[in-house]
Amino acid sequence: MMKIHQKANRFFLASKLARPKDYLVADFGCGEARLAEAVPHNVYSLDLVAINNSVIACDMANTPLETNSVNVVVFCLSLMGTNLRDFLLEANRIMKTGALLKIAEVSSRFDNVKEFIDCVHKCGFLLENKDLKHKLFYFFNFKKVRTVEKRSLKSKQFSLKPCLYKKR
Repeated sequence: MMKIHQKANRFFLASKLARPKDYLVADFGCGEARLAEAVPHNVYSLDLVAINNSVIACDMANTPLETNSVNVVVFCLSLMGTNLRDFLLEANRIMKTGALLKIAEVSSRFDNVKEFIDCVHKCGFLLENKDLKHKLFYFFNFKKVRTVEKRSLKSKQFSLKPCLYKKR
């Protein structure tokens, strides 16, 4: 799992280094908070369990971060569970309008990429670009274009297929 996570993190590192250093980043489902160690930005490392002192233990659907405070949100192999809508709406809440949402997930988890993009769009994000050319991963960049209140969205929950890891 660690090697897979490191490969996906390279995608984020390459695109974030060009961002202003004063950007605030939220890494949802951060694991060991390696992204925070690798970039010059202030990173809020969030996960259900705090593996070390730099991780904020919380439910990704209800973080302790301030509304409209974050410039970049990262979901790197962390869209687990059946309530992805809640995770994305929480990301929407903490993000400034125009902020960047970056998602990397294992390609085998997707039945229908268009349907996934539509669900993310309902949560207030516009797809800027996607990269589906990699063998193992799909990468998406979205921009927050509108604020969507959790209680106002009536769309159903959605999820991705479970991860399938093959022994190599």
